[in-house]
Amino acid sequence: MTITETVYAQSLTSKPMKGMLTGPVTCLQWSFVRDDIPRSVVCTQLALAIRDEVIDLEKAGIVHIQVDEPAIREGLPLRSVDFDFYLQWAVDAFLLSTAGVQDTTIIHTHMCYSDFQDIFQAIVRMDADVLTIENSKSDMRILGAFSTYGYNAEIGPGVFDIHSPRVPSTHEMKERADAMLKYIPSRNLWINPDCGLKTRGWKEVRESLTNMVAVAEALRAASA
Repeated sequence: MTITETVYAQSLTSKPMKGMLTGPVTCLQWSFVRDDIPRSVVCTQLALAIRDEVIDLEKAGIVHIQVDEPAIREGLPLRSVDFDFYLQWAVDAFLLSTAGVQDTTIIHTHMCYSDFQDIFQAIVRMDADVLTIENSKSDMRILGAFSTYGYNAEIGPGVFDIHSPRVPSTHEMKERADAMLKYIPSRNLWINPDCGLKTRGWKEVRESLTNMVAVAEALRAASA
């Protein structure tokens, strides 16, 4: 969704909208990049461009801005000796892309289908207000890392697999959310799908999200 489309959509509803952007590391990893410039420099240039978009979204009244970085783990060098240097400039680029907003603007990021143990401290240093991750497809195995290493920010593990056309029931999603509460305090838990919904049809999207919202409202009422 472009900035113009986001603002137009927000004008049609009283509900707050979330701006969505692809992060600098993911843009780098999923592009054909010039080989005469260090990748770290290219990533910084991308971060500066994305920061302008983030600032424009905030000026347009968007208070939730998501900068997705699913490719940070994917970009790890083959040799472990190079991990620290890569993670330093990768996280620096993310921070640069999101650093121009006010403290009241909530920065989200998303990472899907990753083994987080190798990069957990880098995730912490990204300092996102909300981290959303794939969770249901991996049967909640990823949450162990957040429990073991500790993560104090808000986190949204997915409650249903967006790669399946099956519409999960409210009972099924509620069971999954209850299991998440064993790892994440209720004040830090967000309820959301595993990832984006572009592979799904409108009918199944509408039904799945309707059920998901019902679960979120029930959990919110129970914890009030």
